[in-house]
Amino acid sequence: MAADRALPLAAALLLLTGTLTFLAEPWSDISLNDLGVYRGYADAFLAGAAPYRDVFFEYPPLAAPVMALPGLAGTGPDTYELAFTVVALFAATAILAGCARLAARTGGSPGLALLGVALFPLLAGAMLRTHYDVVAVALTVAALVALTAERPNVGFALIGLGAMTKVFPLIVAPMALAWLVGRGERRAALRAAATLGITMAVVALPALLLSAGGVLDFVRFHLERPVLSESSPASVLWLLEWLGAGPVADVPGYRSHGIGHRLDGIVVVGFTLAGLAVLAALARLAAASPGPRALVVACLGAVLAFAAFGKVLSPQFLVWVAPLFALALAWRLWALAAALGGATLLTLAFFPSRWPDLVDHEPLPIALLALRNVALLIAMGLTLRELARDAGAGRATSRATPAPSSSRAAAGSS
Repeated sequence: MAADRALPLAAALLLLTGTLTFLAEPWSDISLNDLGVYRGYADAFLAGAAPYRDVFFEYPPLAAPVMALPGLAGTGPDTYELAFTVVALFAATAILAGCARLAARTGGSPGLALLGVALFPLLAGAMLRTHYDVVAVALTVAALVALTAERPNVGFALIGLGAMTKVFPLIVAPMALAWLVGRGERRAALRAAATLGITMAVVALPALLLSAGGVLDFVRFHLERPVLSESSPASVLWLLEWLGAGPVADVPGYRSHGIGHRLDGIVVVGFTLAGLAVLAALARLAAASPGPRALVVACLGAVLAFAAFGKVLSPQFLVWVAPLFALALAWRLWALAAALGGATLLTLAFFPSRWPDLVDHEPLPIALLALRNVALLIAMGLTLRELARDAGAGRATSRATPAPSSSRAAAGSS
């Protein structure tokens, strides 16, 4: 297979672009990152502390081993950074291989998919190697590879592992279930849903046994988070301030820069409802499209919607869109690839160099983020349009294909 032969070259290119994030700005700027947080957790866990019980842990259970693993090489800043980069690049290589397989199974170019992932560090900078999100993305892509190989139980087990690593892969499950049901595979959908539930329960149970209160604190932490200043709802709040509808206020805490406004509740509800409507449309279109490409588009579109409409949109969330960007190239959906690539570049233009300016409410980072969020919403619209086209093509094929009973009747009368 040509993609298998090209994979080593693409992996070498990924290593090269990943190395660039150590050597040249803006790609090498890690003045703000989460490695210090991960390193602190790794130090505690390797010393015998348990997440949730002994230390507050703001991540799902499987994030703990991901953060602790690089610490085996050492928890000094430089050693941990290098070891974490190895883990991140290993996960990125898995994404590389998975996207090539998905492209091959969905009528795309595996070579372009490989190129899209290999060049993604040039768009995202050091975010790819300084945040553990890349591991959850790799599990999501692996789940889609399994689903397109007609192995739904394996796929849903991987979705469960991804959700227990970074939550967002769980949004893929309703899309995949709708797709299975739409294909008439209701029993397979029920078994897959049970597999998902069992997988998540097996992972969550030890954490609950260690400290149910600590797990509850983790859930409460995320439910109570304010609007993050980089999110799409925040862009509306900044606009309302500019229009004279009241000032935006800083909301400290939660290890991020949150903001508040007298209308923030209404804005968040509006975006939540819009996001739910988009997810419902994705699921409906996936159910109407039996082909594997529709499954992949719907699932990765759901991940994009989770980021674009949520009240929390951290810079590293742009790593979540890397597979959709690579596959948009593979499918030659140039507008979608440009929207996602542009959104990622705008994030790099803002983060981390202009983060202090955002905290000071300077207009330039606010404008950059507004453009970034508009690009994500445009990408969401393009994703829906493409999935609608797939659904339309599927309906046209169904109408053009005679039913088996009709064929037998015709054969009997001749």
